[in-house]
Amino acid sequence: MTLRLHLHAEFLGPCHRARGPGSSPRAFTLVELLVVVAIVAILAGMLLPALSKANSKAKGIACLNNLRQLSLAWQSYADDNRGWLAPNEASGEVSLPGSWIHGDAKTDPSPRNIEAGCLFPYNRSIAIYRCPSDRSRVRGRPQLPRFRSIAMGTGVAHLNPDKIPRPVYRQDQFLNPAPANASVFLDEDAWSIQNGALGIEPSGTGVAQFWNLPASRHNRAGVLAFADGHAEVWKWVGPRILEGPAEIEKRYKASPDSYSPAVATHPADRDLLRLQSTVPAWAR
Repeated sequence: MTLRLHLHAEFLGPCHRARGPGSSPRAFTLVELLVVVAIVAILAGMLLPALSKANSKAKGIACLNNLRQLSLAWQSYADDNRGWLAPNEASGEVSLPGSWIHGDAKTDPSPRNIEAGCLFPYNRSIAIYRCPSDRSRVRGRPQLPRFRSIAMGTGVAHLNPDKIPRPVYRQDQFLNPAPANASVFLDEDAWSIQNGALGIEPSGTGVAQFWNLPASRHNRAGVLAFADGHAEVWKWVGPRILEGPAEIEKRYKASPDSYSPAVATHPADRDLLRLQSTVPAWAR
């Protein structure tokens, strides 16, 4: 038995009803279908990079805002403490109790060390301590994203006489450079970050290296916040900040408990010189 289905004209669109007797709907040919697929692929190829760039830019703006929020908390702390700045002290890979942050970002399994920091009461958002583009995970817990990617420059309230002979400890000590040019918070590379201090070799030490490595997550750029409260995205012009993560990763995986985050560079490295110019020093 053969079952035939008849489509009545009243169920067809007007174009179909207008066809003459014996006519049938025209199907796409293989060539036409391939042309359509090719056009869709070309459009996708044009749109995806633009969407990716827009997404990257949005995350960069969010990172900027996070550093601004931290800067407001940092300024509020100083206002409440007669101009004294939040401590930025560390021992080895761990920030010390009483500092703006505690612990080690690589290994902290919870936000408790953020909550214990002296800045947390001024902004109780955990999210502002981490760049939204940071995909790193807590050591030994690959399913757990880290809670922090931001560090404070070692020129600010950090005791290290060999490296930083004249750190600023008060708001009124930002004289060299002025607050608008003195770095406080920086987004740090995921392989470099440990405690809450990001080391920047001061000018004149004769050591050509990135003591710690700023992040380059935002299309070869990093984010810095300054003592006057504003934040900027800095595009890195040299290769070392971009190459450095692979070097640090190799050392870290070889010896996670005793590795150096420093990356050697040329004395004339423009990124190094630019960062050094932001290290605040108390001009007595």
